[in-house]
Amino acid sequence: MAEHAVGDRPDVRVHATRVLDPPLSEEYRLDGLLRITEYRDRAGLRVAGEIDLNSHEAWEGALRRAVEQDGQIHLDLSDLAFIDVRGTALLVKTAAVLPEEHGIVVHHAPPGLRRVMQVLWPDGAAAITFEGEQ
Repeated sequence: MAEHAVGDRPDVRVHATRVLDPPLSEEYRLDGLLRITEYRDRAGLRVAGEIDLNSHEAWEGALRRAVEQDGQIHLDLSDLAFIDVRGTALLVKTAAVLPEEHGIVVHHAPPGLRRVMQVLWPDGAAAITFEGEQ
């Protein structure tokens, strides 16, 4: 199990261990503002906590690693309490560079993410689709 602080921010912890789907179980829950777990059986991440000024670096790094895998990227955001505009912009920026046959499927997006997308990207980011409700 690998856990590390992000940069000089000891309060932001990233859990980088690959675990079986479902990707995050009670034994892998960590204290901190952001928890990111990679899926083992498909490209994607499960994200819990908050994406804000303190965690942009971790979020961007996790997205970068996720898109290095083949196929669609699945993001389970059912445990994400908050994502700010910059966090949303990082998601859109990441989706914009994906090959045409790939995309990002966001599962259980928090309402704030959908609202920011509607305001700043009213035509949607073509490579991002939403599934499920939070």
